[in-house]
Amino acid sequence: MKRLLSLLLLFLPALAQGPEALWAKTCAQCHGEKAQGVRPYPGLGEAASLLATPEGRRYLVLVVLYGKKGASGLMPGFAQLKDEELAALLNHLMALLKAKGEPFKPEEIKKERGQNLAPDQIKRP
Repeated sequence: MKRLLSLLLLFLPALAQGPEALWAKTCAQCHGEKAQGVRPYPGLGEAASLLATPEGRRYLVLVVLYGKKGASGLMPGFAQLKDEELAALLNHLMALLKAKGEPFKPEEIKKERGQNLAPDQIKRP
C-alpha cells in the first residue's frame, strides 16, 4: 500500500493537468491536436513505427528531452518538464496514433536525462 501511494504521488503532477492539456500546451501548436501536423511542422504518424522498437522509443525520449533539428526547423526540447509529464506526453502520442506497446514510464525518461545533447545530435535510428 505504501509503494502504491508513493507511485500515485509521483504521477500526481502530470495527472492533475491531464495528458490532453499537457499535449495542447506543449505539442499541439506545431504537431496538431491529433498529431496530424500544422504546416510547416510535420505530423507524427510515422512515430508509430518508432514506438515498436527499443531504439525508436529511446529516440523519441531523446527528442522530447533535447529537441530535434529537422527540415521544418528546430523543435525545442522539454527537459524542464518532469519525467512523469514527458512519459504522459509520449503515452498520449501512442494513444493518438493507436500504437501498440508498453506505456512509457518515468524511469525511461530519467535514464536519458543529463546527457546535455544538442538537437542536431539526435539521430533517428
